[in-house]
Amino acid sequence: MPHQMNSKVSYAKATLPYPVFAADFDPYNRGYLVVGGGGGESKTGVPNQISVLDISNRASISTAAEVELSRDEDSVQSLANLATKDGLIVFAGINGSQANQNAGKNEHLRSFDVKYPPRKKQRTEKDGAEPKGEIKQIGKRSLFRSAKADKSETYQRILRLSPAHKRESGSKRIGAVATGMAKSNEIVVFSATSATPSDSDVIARIDLPEDAEATDLDIVETDESVFSMAYCTDYDIYEQSYKYNFGSKKVEKTPNGPRRVQSMPYPDAKQDPKSRSKYRCLRFLNGQSLVALANKPNKSGAELQIIHLYPTGPASIQLQKTLPSHIRQSVSMDVCALDADKNGNCQVIVAIASQDISIEVYVTNYQAATDTFSPFKHYLILRDVHQHQMTKICFSPFHSPLRAEDPENGAKDASGKEPPRKAETMMHPGPQYVRLASVSYGNTVVVDTFPLSPFEPKDKHSRYVLNHPSDERFTQISFIVVISLVVLVAAFLIQSFTTGFSSDWVGPFSLLPRDARELLDRPASAAAGFGRGMQHTVSSVVESAVPSGMPGKGRLQELLAAHGTSPDAQQKALVIRDGNEGTDVSVDVHADTEEYLKRDTKAKRWHELDEQQKASWKQKLIRAGRWAESEGESVLVSVLFSEYAGLVGQVARGVLNG
Repeated sequence: MPHQMNSKVSYAKATLPYPVFAADFDPYNRGYLVVGGGGGESKTGVPNQISVLDISNRASISTAAEVELSRDEDSVQSLANLATKDGLIVFAGINGSQANQNAGKNEHLRSFDVKYPPRKKQRTEKDGAEPKGEIKQIGKRSLFRSAKADKSETYQRILRLSPAHKRESGSKRIGAVATGMAKSNEIVVFSATSATPSDSDVIARIDLPEDAEATDLDIVETDESVFSMAYCTDYDIYEQSYKYNFGSKKVEKTPNGPRRVQSMPYPDAKQDPKSRSKYRCLRFLNGQSLVALANKPNKSGAELQIIHLYPTGPASIQLQKTLPSHIRQSVSMDVCALDADKNGNCQVIVAIASQDISIEVYVTNYQAATDTFSPFKHYLILRDVHQHQMTKICFSPFHSPLRAEDPENGAKDASGKEPPRKAETMMHPGPQYVRLASVSYGNTVVVDTFPLSPFEPKDKHSRYVLNHPSDERFTQISFIVVISLVVLVAAFLIQSFTTGFSSDWVGPFSLLPRDARELLDRPASAAAGFGRGMQHTVSSVVESAVPSGMPGKGRLQELLAAHGTSPDAQQKALVIRDGNEGTDVSVDVHADTEEYLKRDTKAKRWHELDEQQKASWKQKLIRAGRWAESEGESVLVSVLFSEYAGLVGQVARGVLNG
């Protein structure tokens, strides 16, 4: 259904003559979406089909090309696209007839050549019907070993390609297919530089444990011709890296076999042993981090996990988020990483499709200086997206737009005059968007278009964001202010009510903390005079001991994300100190790390602490609610640890008592 009038997200919908199971965008955002599905091997009359949809108009969807497939075979279950000059090479997962599968023959990987129709400005016809593109099957292959087995064990369930990149040297990609619904399943990694991959293009074969299958997989290019593939089964996540020479077809694997980097925890002893969450989807956020979507048992909810990979050994969970209660079970997930700035910071959009036919959209901000992600921030919920259950969602890839070159200082045009400077409104490329496609059993395709904005509006080279971090902080501060007012009013009303039953009335705010109660119970003029004198005395002592900084409130992870977005974030010092009584910690931000270290000679970095000191600080941070072990030590690497606050507290108390 259409979105609310105040939503910035535009909406388009199309209905096709078949249930849709697979979708994938043009790798370079040329305005096309490929979808596929059908009725399978049945006599229902529902066709098996692949359609190329023109989505260049944000308000409508039209069919640019389509091809009807055999009704004696399975429907299209998965799709992935390679770009060509005038169209696409579409890989499709289409399993053969049941008779062929029983005979041990299943040419499951099909290739189609797509020619786009000419755009309006390219057309020569003045009249006539809208021209259509063409789709032609050019090959079919069986890459699985088990195709030679006597039993049907070659059902292709998953197809995934590494992302495309815009660069002068070109973008060579690899892919992977995985079987399902078999006793012995496998994953085949292959070079996706050929329109019809064969056995000679196979990079690796992975045999999965008995009765286990890959529920999802993803591939990322960590360096040119170096790829990392991760896949998940119900309870485990595995990773393996490949350095592949596309010319000689030689591969170096790290490690030799896939390594298990994460396992779903077992339930407590008092719980049902079967009550263990299962991984549903997996996507790379960057070359070192994954986001995993897990469904809780008995359709009791879902959660997200950000998992950090290390070169060796197990991974660590950096962040966990329980999704809203209306999501009893998740269906699909996809992510879109926006462009990064010169420091490597970027924003990532995450979308989750729910069983209640809604889509939740979140953003998280990556801070390269600390190699961490900020907590997920809710951006939007799309409700009643389809009338029937969704089968897949996917984002269009985002590529940083081309920027015009700045005129050189003193450069002049043909007339001998300096060219005029562009207005601020003209400094950026045209409007930028990210599209999210969702498809369903009910034959419907919906494309939602999200507008992006520059992170720094006055810089035409700025990266783009969906939700600006300053907007997130404003929302958070507004929420805190509202909650504080509610608590204050509630305390006043409760105290006013209770005074009718007690003669020991000590003021209308006796339920509040002592310091706040004493200040509020005083006459306004006395409080103002006391506050000014107190502030002057204490601040002069504190400033002489410790340089003034910007106080931090909240969890350490959130503070790192909040203060790491400014241009001078590399120079700032985030300082953690012992509280005045030794039972709490304070967090301050100082403008210059080196300058601070000259004043506070006792401050140490994380790697300078011994093991006993590290353990002590961890306990203090956990007690103060600033940090949790699940966030990992990577959060602590970029901060300074000091005991200066205790000294300041002693001096301040001496002044007050004197």
